[in-house]
Amino acid sequence: MAPTKRIGKDSTNFWIYEPDSGTIDLSRGSRSKQLINLETTTQTTQIDTEKSALLLIDLQNFFLNPAVRPRVGDKPTPAEAATRALLSAGIPAARHHGIRVIWLCWGLTEDDLISMPPAAIRSFGCYETSPAGKNHVGEKRLLPSAPNMIRTKNPALYKGLGVDLGSVELSDNNRVPGGRVLMRDSWNAALFDPFNEEYNSSQDMPHDNARSKPDVLFHKNRMSGLWGSGSELESFLQQEGITTLLFGGVNTDQCVGSTLTDAFSKGYDCILLRDGVGTSTPFGASEVWEWNVMNCWGFVSTCDALKNASTY
Repeated sequence: MAPTKRIGKDSTNFWIYEPDSGTIDLSRGSRSKQLINLETTTQTTQIDTEKSALLLIDLQNFFLNPAVRPRVGDKPTPAEAATRALLSAGIPAARHHGIRVIWLCWGLTEDDLISMPPAAIRSFGCYETSPAGKNHVGEKRLLPSAPNMIRTKNPALYKGLGVDLGSVELSDNNRVPGGRVLMRDSWNAALFDPFNEEYNSSQDMPHDNARSKPDVLFHKNRMSGLWGSGSELESFLQQEGITTLLFGGVNTDQCVGSTLTDAFSKGYDCILLRDGVGTSTPFGASEVWEWNVMNCWGFVSTCDALKNASTY
């Protein structure tokens, strides 16, 4: 029998690798009775559910509601597929195993708008390229790019951070004020209805033990919810002793991905639930992120694997 190998010299942040089984123990030596074996694309991982959280990112009306994101064609969008996987398997599995559910959403304040960098402002506004690839000072053309690389944004939706969307017609033909783009307490920044129901139901559950703690929700003001230091989310993770993060939400290569890479750099264990995330970015963006996560930043698993995770 080959001896186990310790990965990491920090006494509070290390893994144990078991060569014979190929298992990586992420529990940091925990003796908890709530350890589970979660299969990933590269190894079996062992996690302590008391030190783990399902981090659900940007599952908000602005990104998901068909009133502002109508489907094109009959095939479900990647965001719709992720929604189904999370609701049918990912979230129920987390609750079953006693894994804390954390919602992370855009929720801007007036101060956030003042300090927002121009690159972030550009992401949510329509800044058209010059006609026929020409710049504004002459006939010199812009640098070429691969076909279809320039994104065309819906000007009715991408009005700019903090700009009022106006009235929005819902599927039941009722109209609601859309509110200012991604501002806290607006309709567009609220959780999409099925996820809002999940969050609210967790607040009404009896919380008489560690396995039934209510969901928590945090706001962010950049694509990453863990940029910088001392955010409410980071403080909560430290306070609760959470070291393993399972990622779901949208978009895989933007807000989910940037939060994941910041979490990786801060020393958290990162597990991407590949069926619980989605993006509309073409060119194999999902595959590129899956490759990088499983080979560089952590592990890749699925909502069903979490559902079927076995007790250690």
